Amino acid sequence: MVDYYDILGVPHSATVKEIRAAYRRLARKHHPDVNPGDKGAEERFKKVNEAYEVLSDPEKRKRYDQFGESWRVADQFAAGGRGEPFGRPPDQVVDLSDTGLGDLLGEMFGRPGGHATSRTRRVRLREQLLEVSLQEAYKGAVRSVEVGALETCGTCQGTGSSYGTICPSCLGQGSALRPHRIEVRIPPGVADGSRLTYPVGPERLVFVVRVLPHLRFRLQGDDLHTTVTVDLYTAVLGGEVEVPTLNGKLFLKVPAGTQNGRVFRLSGQGMPAQQRPSQRGDMLVAVEVRLPASLTEQERELFRKLQAMRQGAR
Repeated sequence: MVDYYDILGVPHSATVKEIRAAYRRLARKHHPDVNPGDKGAEERFKKVNEAYEVLSDPEKRKRYDQFGESWRVADQFAAGGRGEPFGRPPDQVVDLSDTGLGDLLGEMFGRPGGHATSRTRRVRLREQLLEVSLQEAYKGAVRSVEVGALETCGTCQGTGSSYGTICPSCLGQGSALRPHRIEVRIPPGVADGSRLTYPVGPERLVFVVRVLPHLRFRLQGDDLHTTVTVDLYTAVLGGEVEVPTLNGKLFLKVPAGTQNGRVFRLSGQGMPAQQRPSQRGDMLVAVEVRLPASLTEQERELFRKLQAMRQGAR
């Protein structure tokens, strides 16, 4: 069993501040940019992010403490009776006759689309949040996700009652959510708020994508924004600096006299376009000129001479 507290190395009584501090320490330690080529570090980084996303959210943490690894499925079951996640009731029945999905459901139940009854064209839609890393959104991925699939209640055989009373297993619904794993394909360039739809039993499960923040990159449309540190001498004299990307590393030529805050555009180094993955956005690299933290007396003297030369040239 995966224990998010163990992953972050904090006790179950840890405060939000302690959880945040542990996350920052481990995220820096296992970040793929710090451990290039280390697949194990990449997996540990994903687990650290997953643990933090749950334990830093009071509601998610409460459900995790109560249900453990099955907290997501329990959340779906609870939502089915109480809430309207993402603005639509989870048990809403939607007419799919005009969407083409009715034909698909007809085939699933052994009837051609042209002869599908209106019953096969009515299906419940449920929505579930799917959090993906920026790396997954960039390259695409396949994620094994545990969901709750509606199945006929084995206690009452779908009648909703048992021995003349409301069935205690399904609470009179005739069906219940059971843990079920499906493979979700995350396409390259998937955007925040995208909806990925999968059939799960008699329902269609809509995954609403949330792209998680990245420690180094900021996403804006299909463009990625990042910052690189340039030492004073390279900024003054020119040179090359290494720029990490989601697809490896590049070298940026820094012209002599580069000012702090200057932004360089690396064409085609951004995110794939969601509908056209062969097209990519750009990466915008902001320069942060780093001044020497300390100087020797000889270096100070050289700077004084340079200052005198610059002032004398005016």
